Amino acid sequence: MTSEGAHPTPAEARRGWLTKTDLWAGVATLVFAASALYMSADYGLDRGGRIGPGYVPLVIGVLLFGLGFLLVARSARSYEIVDSDIAWRPLLLVVGGILTFALLLSRAGLIVAIIATVIVAGPAAYGNTLLSLVVSGALLSAFSWTLFVYFLKIAIPVWWY
Repeated sequence: MTSEGAHPTPAEARRGWLTKTDLWAGVATLVFAASALYMSADYGLDRGGRIGPGYVPLVIGVLLFGLGFLLVARSARSYEIVDSDIAWRPLLLVVGGILTFALLLSRAGLIVAIIATVIVAGPAAYGNTLLSLVVSGALLSAFSWTLFVYFLKIAIPVWWY
């Protein structure tokens, strides 16, 4: 075996080709690309001067397919092995943040929901303080309000009243 932080030898890396990071990243990218292409298959492409709703998903799907194939091909020379340990604390904090946003958006509004989401999910990354989370949440909520409510005129509840 290798010491922690060191690359495995080429023989060790080739022996466990199913444990390679690039292989699984490429497979995930290929699955995502295939799903994007499948979902956008019914949308029309229209013509060159006026693109239809299926054009952008088609282009993104094709680009993702290319990236996925490159990652799978790169995995043949890669030495990085997948770490199969699950980081439960960050996983639960991020899922809790998503649930917090979903539960608070319609009840408390966009501003409170974003700040609460950042405070709940922020400790998933080590080194965040409560002050940094509140400031980040305030900046993110101000940006979100500016983009979605002010510029795009999307009807999102901003406050609880």
